[in-house]
Amino acid sequence: MLRFVTITVLLVGLTTAEPDVKPRNGTTYSTISWNKWTKSAKLNPSVQHIPLDSTQIHLRPPPAQIPDTYDVFIGSSAFRDGYRCGKMLFTAFKRATYSERLYFGILEQVYEGDPTCLDEYCKMAAEEWPQDTKCRHKHQITIDTRDAAESAGCTTARHLQQKLVGNQEFCFQVDAHSIFTNRWDENIVADWTSINNEMAIMTIYPHHPHEFMIKENGDNAIYNSIPHLCTTIKGENSNLTRIVGASMISDSWMPQMGALWGGGYSFSKCHAERKVLVDSHTPWLWDGEEFLRSANYWTSGYDLYSPSRLGHVLYHNYSEKPASFWVTSVDPVKKGLDAAMARNRVRLRLGIPFKGVVDTFEFHKYGFGKVRSFDQYLKFANISLKGWMNETNSCGQLRWVPYDNATEVEETVGRGWKLHSQDRDEDKKDWSAGKMTAESLRAMPVHFNDAAFVTDENAEFVKAKLRHQVPNSYNNFLGFGLPTGFFIIVILTAIFVTLSNDSQSNAIRRSVCFNIKKS
Repeated sequence: MLRFVTITVLLVGLTTAEPDVKPRNGTTYSTISWNKWTKSAKLNPSVQHIPLDSTQIHLRPPPAQIPDTYDVFIGSSAFRDGYRCGKMLFTAFKRATYSERLYFGILEQVYEGDPTCLDEYCKMAAEEWPQDTKCRHKHQITIDTRDAAESAGCTTARHLQQKLVGNQEFCFQVDAHSIFTNRWDENIVADWTSINNEMAIMTIYPHHPHEFMIKENGDNAIYNSIPHLCTTIKGENSNLTRIVGASMISDSWMPQMGALWGGGYSFSKCHAERKVLVDSHTPWLWDGEEFLRSANYWTSGYDLYSPSRLGHVLYHNYSEKPASFWVTSVDPVKKGLDAAMARNRVRLRLGIPFKGVVDTFEFHKYGFGKVRSFDQYLKFANISLKGWMNETNSCGQLRWVPYDNATEVEETVGRGWKLHSQDRDEDKKDWSAGKMTAESLRAMPVHFNDAAFVTDENAEFVKAKLRHQVPNSYNNFLGFGLPTGFFIIVILTAIFVTLSNDSQSNAIRRSVCFNIKKS
């Protein structure tokens, strides 16, 4: 009964609003600003999966596969940061909808006597859940403890962190000083699902947890500005590509395709972590790390996206760290040589000339993928490795690039999916007959806004989209700022919750009250 009424409410709300079929009147667009807000452009993510190549315009990425139940692995590396790491664990478990599905893998580097991540978490858990005789959720946390004196930077830590991934469905890499918000686990999966690409990776540099962004009760109060990685610059000393933050998307109503990867937030299916390994032979690498991983993912068939407002589920504490990777008891001469060889290893990979020694051990093991080429990536990302590397950017509307060699992706996706099986679809006949054009597709609303798209299987993620009032092309607002289907939804929901008193109807009541308050 609950599922029936929920779907009915969704269908009424979606079908009573008039779809916008004029692609240039602004309602389907987001706006991106970069270069310290001096430049901007319009984005229309509803067309991002339509290839630019006219001979491939009928091809699409593999649809997302969402099992009925799933676990989430959250991986993080912490360097002498026990308290903030413990708080990260605490907010993740406390504020999750399905905390029993979460599994953490922490690569922790400490000196003897340092506060540890698990101890700090268990202190907070004991205070929050005093009735528990044991530390709640402790069995869902795996800690790989290492001597901080043997630290060799971010990439070596991430390599060890990857080894902690189990048989979970989703993987989320976060920094150890992150703060989660309420219902983060269901909201991030809902946002990822809306992309409808099994090979999707959502990634950004998250906002700092300003007081006005996270309510006292843990609710997410994200404002209308979502980070998007699209600009680069040459590192001052390394001459390697460094990703520049501070590009922002307003009116971000669905995840936006990008070309760059950020280590502080990376959400995907776990097959991405198992297949695209972090190079363990790049100690002390800083500039070039994230750019190289961006290219590795993309050439392996994965696509990068910034989340929408719904998916910005955590915040990154950018305040001063209690310790730094760069301050250890490591021999400075050895550290300098190792770092130089790591940078040269990246230069060799990217085809940048260099002088000096280089470590080529297992060089091909951590090379680019074979699904798409590195040259294709540079063209897609609109990146030049010459000059200051900041003359071009990938801030405009990107389009999906079909795979040159789809074999690996087809094996990963399974279930009989084949890229070129779409060659035989009726859709291609429509394209070749001129019945569908790129312009007409730009006018079509994105699929999850279509009432026919709402099914028993995906009702939860559609409901999440509506609950958070993510702007979309079906939201025609009245003079008082209310959607046209708003009153019907309120009436139907009120009737239902009046007759029901279970926890789920209470959740709907709270959601409706929240929407009324926000409108």
